[in-house]
Amino acid sequence: MGYSKEIYQKAQQELDRRRSAAQQTADIHREAAYAAFPQLQELDRQLSQTGIAAAKAAISGGQDAQQLIHTLQSRNQQIQEERAALLRQAGMPDNFLKIHYTCPKCEDTGYIGQKQCTCLKELLQKYAYEKLGENGNIQECRFDNFSLSYYPNESRAPYGKNPRREMELIFSACKQYASNFSLASESLLLLGGTGLGKTHLSLAIAREVTGNGFGVVYVSSQRLLDKLQQQQFSRHADQEDYQSIALACDLLIIDDLGAEFSTNFTVSALYSVVNSRINERRPTIISTNLDENTLRERYGDRILSRLLCTYRPYHFCGDDVRMIKRIQASRSGK
Repeated sequence: MGYSKEIYQKAQQELDRRRSAAQQTADIHREAAYAAFPQLQELDRQLSQTGIAAAKAAISGGQDAQQLIHTLQSRNQQIQEERAALLRQAGMPDNFLKIHYTCPKCEDTGYIGQKQCTCLKELLQKYAYEKLGENGNIQECRFDNFSLSYYPNESRAPYGKNPRREMELIFSACKQYASNFSLASESLLLLGGTGLGKTHLSLAIAREVTGNGFGVVYVSSQRLLDKLQQQQFSRHADQEDYQSIALACDLLIIDDLGAEFSTNFTVSALYSVVNSRINERRPTIISTNLDENTLRERYGDRILSRLLCTYRPYHFCGDDVRMIKRIQASRSGK
């Protein structure tokens, strides 16, 4: 999955914390048990010795190796039974001295062999979701609270269409896109004026796609291009590679394209991101308040042609929903 290095590091730090805490708790239990019952320490020493001896016998081989291993295994089992009986006598469970990891499947390493454990996948999803929350009000931007009632239900200029019917189609398409998302999904271009729901539906898609285990980067165009420019001219080797993050994530969502301060560098950097993700067939969603003519003036034909030819465009229409909500809130005294 295309998560950022920051998210992987955060998940690994949590796994390290869990593993360390489990081991420290086991050490405390062991010290307390040994202090109260010194014979437990002796039994553990004997267990260790028989285990090492069995391993050496298996490596050395020979005619008598199998018989020796069988004898050592029998002795090991006998010691374990004596140990368990002593623990029960002391009022302790049989597994009191074992390390109790949060995830016993991978012992809090995050991996079972070369495969990611479910606990690591869950942590990656959790931190990716939290990261989304830093870039927008994801708690309030969901499919289930997107209301079509704010959109006029009659045809009107300048659209020449019924805004509510158009937005019903867009809403349904975005829901289907999120629920069926895969690495082969198409890219989307969300066009329309301010306050028409582009950010709301973008965040709703991000929320659901992240919940399905994909790596999503949601970022405003201003922040993304600022970070790319800082990286381009920074000498700090430990700075996070935003170029790689933008190119490698499963789904890149660039919000409010056109709000950034446009320079030759930002246009070039945007082209690089858009073109690279098209070439690598990685899905991208871009929202903008600019119309096609303004996009051409701002970014040129190279970028516009790629957006119009390889992205599926959705034209949002209606009245500014944010302004409608603000007026309704002021009238109700909220």
